[in-house]
Formats: sequence, structure tokens, C-alpha cells
Amino acid sequence: MGTILLATDGSEYARRAAREAIDLAEERDATLHVICVVDERRFDDPALSSAELATIYAEDHAVLSVDEVIGMAADRPVTVEGDTRHGVPDEIILECADEVDADTIVIGEHGDHEEHFSGVGRRVTDGTDRDVMIVEAHPKS
Repeated sequence: MGTILLATDGSEYARRAAREAIDLAEERDATLHVICVVDERRFDDPALSSAELATIYAEDHAVLSVDEVIGMAADRPVTVEGDTRHGVPDEIILECADEVDADTIVIGEHGDHEEHFSGVGRRVTDGTDRDVMIVEAHPKS
């Protein structure tokens, strides 16, 4: 039994990656760990200003993104564990992969971050010896 880490941001690209990760987890009888990172470079700790309200929104969105993947796998024989964290996305994804000893990291090709997940995916791929699956936005026929 292995472990798969899915990085999500709630985008359609991330949903495509989630479907692939759920299938992979089922095929490998693996636990699926889902993480959504609130990018600390864009969002800081909340208080009451408009920027801080945006942080609260980002945190809520992160929770919903993780919950969506858990719901997608609800009728499948896959154990799913979810988490949200603050930090720099590629750094947090790599930390989490180490923590859960992920066999494979799954990321969508693009995302809703100001910086596309393709940049995050590249840095994750460059920063690990683990298998990294970048799920294409538009799969080739």
C-alpha cells in the first residue's frame, strides 16, 4: 500500500488532476493525501482589512478545494486525507510529500494561482526524486 499526494487549488485543472489521482490511488490501493496551499506571498494572516478578508476567503477556498476532492472519492474504495496550509506552494508540497512519504505527487498543469501550477509543478519536479505526475490541462488524443 503506497501513498499519493495531490496538490489542488480548486481549479478545473486541479479537478482533472484529482480524478487522475483518485484513479491511481484506487489502482495502487494507496492512501490519497490532498493538500491545498494558501500562498503566503499573496495572503498573510487574517485580521479585518480588505487584504485580510481576501486571506480569509483564500483559506475558505482551500478548505472547500480539499473537501471537493474528498467528495469526489466518496464512492470509491480510496482512503483520502486532506490538509490546508500556508506557505510557498512548491515548498509546502515538497514538505508534505516528505511527511507522508508519498510515492507519487500529482499536480494539475495549470491552476488558479497568480502563478500557474506549471511553474509550481516544475519546481516540485526539480526539488524531488519522487515520481511527479503533471496532469495536462488538455490531454492529447
